[in-house]
Amino acid sequence: MSLSQSHIALSYEGPIPPAFLEEFHQAVAADALDLRIEQRPSGRVMASIEWLMPTALLAYVGKRYFDVFLDDLAKSHLAALRRGIKTLGQRMSEVRYARVASRGKLPVADLYSPLFSVWTDRQEGGRFKLLVANGLSEAQRGTVLDAYMTFIQAYHTGALDPEDLAVLAGARPLGGVVLLDYDLSSATIQLVDPLAAMRAS
Repeated sequence: MSLSQSHIALSYEGPIPPAFLEEFHQAVAADALDLRIEQRPSGRVMASIEWLMPTALLAYVGKRYFDVFLDDLAKSHLAALRRGIKTLGQRMSEVRYARVASRGKLPVADLYSPLFSVWTDRQEGGRFKLLVANGLSEAQRGTVLDAYMTFIQAYHTGALDPEDLAVLAGARPLGGVVLLDYDLSSATIQLVDPLAAMRAS
């Protein structure tokens, strides 16, 4: 699946409940919006850095959404997209999964959900991936996802705060991906070191 061809997309592997996908489609579908929902073949490789891998379900918001679709007549669509992504994040948080941990300990990868993430194009090429922490309350998860949507809108419209610009200046993409997290205590977007999972294992 070529994400860059669409404004918004859901890409998934495995048995994602169809009701989740349909609910998102109904929430965000609009005239002239290129919305794609596609299943992808499993691409999981055990030696991969898990934080960089696509989650079971990923929501993609493309640069084209901001550059082409989101003109003055469509600004109200952002509110629908925010609601759709927050609802999807909550639905996926209710899905139970089991991970086999070696040596009797949980891997550091379990800090973040392997089931749901949000991806966005970077101006320089490559993508941002928002990691969604495990163990968040519904309200906290909503705050994280809403803050990220605010961030990417500002990023693609040239309206980022100096603090966020300073954070991104330190980004070191790996495989074209810059990992991000939203820190609830400081209410800021943070870079995540993709090699931390390997060093801690």
